[in-house]
Amino acid sequence: MKKELVEQIAKERGFGDFKWVAPKRDIVVAHWVRLHCRFGCNHYGKSGGCPPTVPSVEECRQIMDEYDAALLIHVPEPEEGRVGQRKRGVELYELERAVFLAGHQKAFLLQYGACCLCKECVANGERQNCVNKMQSRPGVDAMAVDMYTTARNAGYPIEVVKTREEMPNRYAILLVE
Repeated sequence: MKKELVEQIAKERGFGDFKWVAPKRDIVVAHWVRLHCRFGCNHYGKSGGCPPTVPSVEECRQIMDEYDAALLIHVPEPEEGRVGQRKRGVELYELERAVFLAGHQKAFLLQYGACCLCKECVANGERQNCVNKMQSRPGVDAMAVDMYTTARNAGYPIEVVKTREEMPNRYAILLVE
């Protein structure tokens, strides 16, 4: 793998705060995360990139085990709110595409939140009806990643956000190979 090239691509696209992790060892997949999706998120069953249309928790773990390396990316909070979040999602997808085109055929992005490419998701919980299949990616939580433990183990800050005024620490994962 050409780590230096992947790092250069990430930095050129404005994602310079990242760490290499080994998905098999460092990315924690847990059932409780999916429980929070199911009983605590408005996107559950309404977005093509959210449960129940994503792989099972066991399949998520198996997917992580197929990769030797991944970039854990500390994503800057967009200043423009929801519009900025959409823009940031496209930028992350473009990062994945650039890494893929650089020769890393297994490159796959896990977004830092629910897919927000469309103003209102037209998928109605059915991935086959998604109008943005090329760019839509599941979030880390949809893939059952315990981001609290994963980020802390990598030395990154992350805490439960208690008020809307607090700035969350958000993370995306680019599975490479």
